[in-house]
Amino acid sequence: MEVDPGLAVEYRTHLQLLEAQSRSATSADQLQSVQASFRGELRDYRDKSAERLKKMRTEIEEATAAMIIFADSVAFNGTNHEQEVCTQLHDLEAAASSHSIAEIRSGIGKTVAGITCSVEQMQRGNQLVIAQLQDEIRTLHQQIEAERKALFTDRDSGAWNRQKIDTHIDNLLRQNQPFCLLLVWVRNFKRLQSQQSRTVVEGTLKALIARFSALAGDEAVIGRWSEDQFVAVLDVPPGHAIPLSLEATQKLSGAYSVQENGMAHKIIVQATAGVIDRPSGNDASNFHSKLEQLAGAISGA
Repeated sequence: MEVDPGLAVEYRTHLQLLEAQSRSATSADQLQSVQASFRGELRDYRDKSAERLKKMRTEIEEATAAMIIFADSVAFNGTNHEQEVCTQLHDLEAAASSHSIAEIRSGIGKTVAGITCSVEQMQRGNQLVIAQLQDEIRTLHQQIEAERKALFTDRDSGAWNRQKIDTHIDNLLRQNQPFCLLLVWVRNFKRLQSQQSRTVVEGTLKALIARFSALAGDEAVIGRWSEDQFVAVLDVPPGHAIPLSLEATQKLSGAYSVQENGMAHKIIVQATAGVIDRPSGNDASNFHSKLEQLAGAISGA
């Protein structure tokens, strides 16, 4: 059942990896590890799907309740004001048929006052309805923005995904903006996947991204380039990112403490970083090929 297409694609990818691991397993311990990971994947997919369904149900209920209030308010105000205006018009007709100037003036004055009061009530009612609609529109915009952000976010690490990074790079190239790209390869990622649970792996990636973000700075755009590679697009002058790549290799490698079920796991990450400059005015057509070459070079591909 595909509640969330993005989640389903990610789940299939993980299942394919587990299938490959099961085919290459040579011992009972390795098969048991694959089996445990498979159970974890099933639980995770079930929980995330249930959470998504609950969120959708809540959104529908809130929208329905708001529209019911809106419709009831409009219907009540419309009926109530219609009755008042009809009564006032009836009084005006009665005054108009009178032969007494005083009664005619009094009737006109009461009708004008009554209609004025009705108009003011209608304006207040409309302001309330408009405020309700504006609140619903703000909520809808927030939900749309959250969905848009989720579309470009890597679920495991919390960083931007490849599509978002490619779009950002293409925009910089089109605007002929200078920038540097810092690429980090987690050398032992596949071993971590085979030895640790998905929860621990995700926790490790999130901790890695947090450390990477602190290193690159608030202005950097950080994303997941491939399964085991991450990038930071930096707004720094050409040449300044080379020392940063050496620092990234040192600081992103090492021990990470990750919690699972109340227990702390010490995870060792082995990272290698490389950098590529893009000065303004350089040919933009071959930048992506240079980036792929860098990615292959630091990963030994």
